[in-house]
Amino acid sequence: MSKNVTVLAICFALLFILISCSTERESLSQEDYTTETEMPPMTSDYDAEAEKSYVNTNTEFDEKSKQDIADTINALMQFSQNLFREILTTGEENILASPLSVYYVLAMAALGAMDNTLYEFKTVLGLSPHELAPQLTTIARNLTNATEDTHINIGGSVWVCDEHTVNADFRQNMIDYFNADVYSRDFLSPLTIDEINKWVYEQTNGFIENALDEMRDDEIMLLINTVYLFARWSYDFNPLHEEIDTFYLQSGEEIEIPFLSTHHISLAVLVTDYYEAAFLPYNDERTGFFLVRPTDRTDIREFITTHDFMQILSRLERRHEVKVAMPALEKEFAIDVNEHLIALGLYSAFDANSANFSELIESRYAMYISRVQQNTRISVGRDGTEAAAVTTLFFPLEALHEPIELRFNTPYFYAVYDVKTGVVLFMGIVDNPSH
Repeated sequence: MSKNVTVLAICFALLFILISCSTERESLSQEDYTTETEMPPMTSDYDAEAEKSYVNTNTEFDEKSKQDIADTINALMQFSQNLFREILTTGEENILASPLSVYYVLAMAALGAMDNTLYEFKTVLGLSPHELAPQLTTIARNLTNATEDTHINIGGSVWVCDEHTVNADFRQNMIDYFNADVYSRDFLSPLTIDEINKWVYEQTNGFIENALDEMRDDEIMLLINTVYLFARWSYDFNPLHEEIDTFYLQSGEEIEIPFLSTHHISLAVLVTDYYEAAFLPYNDERTGFFLVRPTDRTDIREFITTHDFMQILSRLERRHEVKVAMPALEKEFAIDVNEHLIALGLYSAFDANSANFSELIESRYAMYISRVQQNTRISVGRDGTEAAAVTTLFFPLEALHEPIELRFNTPYFYAVYDVKTGVVLFMGIVDNPSH
């Protein structure tokens, strides 16, 4: 298995993980194990030969191509950690997010941005959107090329009110880089919402059923990304054992819940005086489930804010006779990420007065992002993991000037006037329209 394939696989796995465990379980001691091999370091040294095997056997990858992919992965992972930390500030319990899905839908929107709005997208995404798009295409192909029982799907679509026309270049970019079809529909019809939900349902293999409840009257365009994962545990420990065990809340309260555990096997783990981490592979030997928890009573949110998970992953070591136990998971989560993206530096895109998305549709009206909504779901059970995310980015229509309302509700003069000749055909006064 190539080094970079492992890198991409672990990166993807991390994007889906609900890292909110603070359970007290049997402590692992470094003296109990001997090191066999280390996990590949989490650097993004792109393996061109591996890429050629499934993208295009006739493609030549030079050093610049490999560096471009490496830069994209690094930018994606930096964004992922930053966004997840921002979401943590909500104080919500059992947070689940897919920064990957948000990243893809922002990259889609960025191809329609101009001027300062485009600059802010570049800053938040870490790379120029026009340079980023082809690299995301390659990464998507890499991720979706899973084997064995693993199935990964990354989908995209554009929905526009049938009164507006999508810019031709933007439409082509969506098809070329995101495999995203453009659908022109009547946004006032409830059937459109049904059709969008059906599309999401199909893209997530039925795991997310109702991603969209309503559209606001002024919204005329939606960009959607979906990410879906189904994977079975490694043959070495499939299925996991089920047992009832104690979970300790941050407050110290104890609860009895179902746990899943491996038998004593060889796994990649890391045990320090402050935290412990493990990586449970799926049977495709390239994706897996990463867990980490502080063991020194540090609040889990503080821990996440102060630790770099890429560095923890890079330090995992293969050890013999390891047993891992974790709660069974069945979680759903929904969040609007507007404020969190603004906190990361995407200011003008959400401001009707300064946003510039002039490359999106052919219109004399200004457009801005009204909301970015994500729905996620994950199920971790005896046989493996199923997870899905859908991120929807909404564009309303904003007139270039504040609307003016004139109410002729007092006596008024009127005239029938021919503009071409300058002739007034009729004149009149309305004193009482009821007479």
